[in-house]
Amino acid sequence: MERVIQTRVLAMDHLEVIKLLCKDFWYGIFRKQIDKLQTNHRGVFVLKDYSFRWMHQCSCGTDVVLNKVNVHVLQFPCGLLRGALSSLGLCALVTADPPSAQSTCSFNIHIHHED
Repeated sequence: MERVIQTRVLAMDHLEVIKLLCKDFWYGIFRKQIDKLQTNHRGVFVLKDYSFRWMHQCSCGTDVVLNKVNVHVLQFPCGLLRGALSSLGLCALVTADPPSAQSTCSFNIHIHHED
């Protein structure tokens, strides 16, 4: 499967690679697609998941404790996205915004351009 994806990616631009992650990659991990993809067409993408499962279980405790837990929980999917992009030949910085509403997560991807 990885070999097939890599041959497809050789002819894709950054937006097409991110779309592939939003649909196929995210579905393979979480059994759903990303709910919303936004871009500024300059290498910055925002992926939004309105019902991120891992946040459903992080709803008990004070705001300070919840923020710390959310940061740690979101580090893993950021690493998954960064690793997938790296294996597809793109160098990127991936960060996550803590949920603004319960179980809504936003992942920010900044693609580094080679000069």
